[in-house]
Amino acid sequence: MKVGETYLPGIYAFVQTLIPRLCPEVVDWRRYVNAKDLRIAVIGFGKMGLLHSCILNLLAPGAVRAVVDRSSFINFGASRLIKVVRFYRDIGRMLREVEPDAVYVTTPTSSHYSIVKDLLDRGVRYIFVEKPPTVNYEQLQQLISIKKPNQVVMVGFQKRYAPTFRHAKLLVDSGVIGEVLRVSSFIKSSDILKPTSRFNALRRGVLLDLGVHLVDLLTWFFRVEHVIKAESRSVYTRVDDLFTAELEAESGTRISLEASWSDPDYRVPETYMEIRGSLGTIRVTEDYLKVATSVEHPLLGGMKEVVLYRPHYYQGIPPVNLADPEYAIEEIHFLKSISKNEEPSTGIESSAKTMMLIDELYSKVGNTVKDG
Repeated sequence: MKVGETYLPGIYAFVQTLIPRLCPEVVDWRRYVNAKDLRIAVIGFGKMGLLHSCILNLLAPGAVRAVVDRSSFINFGASRLIKVVRFYRDIGRMLREVEPDAVYVTTPTSSHYSIVKDLLDRGVRYIFVEKPPTVNYEQLQQLISIKKPNQVVMVGFQKRYAPTFRHAKLLVDSGVIGEVLRVSSFIKSSDILKPTSRFNALRRGVLLDLGVHLVDLLTWFFRVEHVIKAESRSVYTRVDDLFTAELEAESGTRISLEASWSDPDYRVPETYMEIRGSLGTIRVTEDYLKVATSVEHPLLGGMKEVVLYRPHYYQGIPPVNLADPEYAIEEIHFLKSISKNEEPSTGIESSAKTMMLIDELYSKVGNTVKDG
C-alpha cells in the first residue's frame, strides 16, 4: 500500500489496533468518569475554564459542582443560566461548602502559583493546573516541596495527549526511523497581531505562554539537556513575540525551536516537528503524521510510507466535539488518576525539566530585541 492509499478501510483497522498503546486512557474510559460521587470545582471561568467544564460534563454529567471567579458579571449571569453549578467569588468558602474531590485552576498564569499553593496547603488532594504551571522554575520547585505524597497535581500539557504526537514518539522510541540525527520544530499562532500590554507585568511572552507546549514535547521526546543559543524579538508587546533557539538532546542531537504568536499565516495554532533519522523521516502536527522510511515496519501497518490524519485515530475516543480529541483524552487521564489514585504522566514533578529549560532559554537570550 502506498501513501495515497491510506484512506482505505485497512488503515483505519490498523490504527484501531494501536489505540490501546497510544491512548490507554480511552480503553474502558467509562470506568473512570462515574460522576455519581465525584465533585469537581473550577477556579477561573474564562475560555479554558469554560472548555474544561463543558468537556468534563459531557464525559461525566454533573461532575462539575462549583465555579470560582472574581468577576461579578460571570457570577451573576452564569449562576442564572447554569442552575446545577454553584458560583463563588471566594475559594475558601467554596472549599468549605462544596468539599470538592478535585479542583481545576484555569486562571491567568501569574496567579497559578498562589492558588495552587493555597489549595495544597488546604489539603486538596487532586489539582489540575493549566499550562504553564508557574511563571518560573523556582515557583514550581516550591510547589513540589510542599505537595504531600498523597496529593496529585497535573499540568495541562495537552499536546502529550494528541494521538499523532504519541504515535510519533512510539515510532522514535521503537527505532523505526533509526538514530535521530536532526529535529526541526515550531509552534505558531496569530493570537497577537496588534499592540497589547497584557503580558507586560508577566515579563515573559510567547515562549512561556505558547512555546511551553513545544518545549514540553521536546523534553518528553528527546531529553533535552542544553541550550546552545537563543534569540527573541518583540513586535507588538514588550515581551518576546518571536522566540528561536538551538537545543541539544542527551544523545547529542541538535534541535531547532521556533515559537511565534504573531504569524498571520496561522489562524489556528499549529505545533510541528520534523524528525530526521538514519532510516527515515517523521513529520507530525496535531492534525497529521507523515512517515517515510527505508524499511517496512509493523508500527506503520507493514508499510514504508504512511500518512495518517486526525480522524484515523478517532475510533474508541469519546466523541466530544467541543475541541480537539487530546482535550478529552487529557480529561480522562486526570479522571483516571483520581479513580486509581495514581500519578498522571504530566504531573507537576515531570514538568520540572520543562520549566527549568524555559528559565534557561530566557536567561540565554538576555534582552529581547524590539522591532521598529
